[in-house]
Amino acid sequence: MLEQDMASIIKFVLENAGNPAPYYWNVPENFMIPAAFFPTPELETGGETFLTYYVDYVWYIKLFHKTSQGAYSLGFSVLSALKAARNLVPLIAEDGTVIDRSWVRVNDPSLKVLDDGAAQLTISWRSRKPYSDTINRPEKMMQYELTVHMQSGRTVSEAYAEALEKYAIPLHSPGSQPG
Repeated sequence: MLEQDMASIIKFVLENAGNPAPYYWNVPENFMIPAAFFPTPELETGGETFLTYYVDYVWYIKLFHKTSQGAYSLGFSVLSALKAARNLVPLIAEDGTVIDRSWVRVNDPSLKVLDDGAAQLTISWRSRKPYSDTINRPEKMMQYELTVHMQSGRTVSEAYAEALEKYAIPLHSPGSQPG
């Protein structure tokens, strides 16, 4: 399953790395170079609010070239483009077009040389998702019961008590208009 934010990041990486050959999940033995390998990202989850949870993604994207410096250069182009865009990756629709005024905000990326001809670009971000039970919201409480004790030593006149009774709503009533 490829989510919208992951697809958007893939497109951003490929475009800014000069369109290397993309590989997903597995790299074949005789792969083309330059290449970008997008393995499954690492995930961590947690509660966010009463209505949402979060998924933290960490994606270790491998870039390959003839030399380590070539691979590093591919990653540096992407890292520079991310920073220039203030860590905002434009969201794309299913057809690949950019959705106006919608982004994935990523954390500061990192880049390191792994091996001869390989570099790793690390991109991480947090995605917020609604719990499935937000559609069927629980019923809210409709009645409040308050007990107030007056201990001031003052007495209430009969006329005042009668007026209060006129406006009082009996306990466990559906809440009709006073009067």
